[in-house]
Amino acid sequence: MWREGQSTLIRVTDVEPFVTESEDFVSGALTCYLERGGSFVLYYVPVEVARAIARLKALDEVIEIANDFRDSIYELLIMMSPKLRELGNSIERVVIDGYNERSAAYSASLYLNADGIEVKYTLIPSHAIFLALLFNKPIYVTEEIVKISQELEEDLSDDDAFKFLDEF
Repeated sequence: MWREGQSTLIRVTDVEPFVTESEDFVSGALTCYLERGGSFVLYYVPVEVARAIARLKALDEVIEIANDFRDSIYELLIMMSPKLRELGNSIERVVIDGYNERSAAYSASLYLNADGIEVKYTLIPSHAIFLALLFNKPIYVTEEIVKISQELEEDLSDDDAFKFLDEF
């Protein structure tokens, strides 16, 4: 753990993609394992991102999308990653550091250093995590976001409307 500004950052040591599906609903998710123990789960991740992370990590069981023979932009990025070395060299870190209560969506900051100028982009966390994994860059989550996640998990387990998540 270390501090960045006012936030304490916790390093993500591993990311495990998975897919949840029911009769009419398919969604990806990412379990982010934390350096201090425990985990942080990102739900409602695009399935193609979960699938690309599974391929990137060379998992034995690659997540497939039924009846879809197409690749996504992520597979192309994996294949072209050696040619994207300059982009990879400019990425410093990813920090999952935002939560919008109104939309119930997390956000992540992608820190780039281009010719000595630090630039911060706000991205969808799963996309930022994919880039960090593609170029072997560190991933962090703020302590505040971990707390919010834990509170949401507790609320989900108490809410019958979300019991479908337990069925997967």
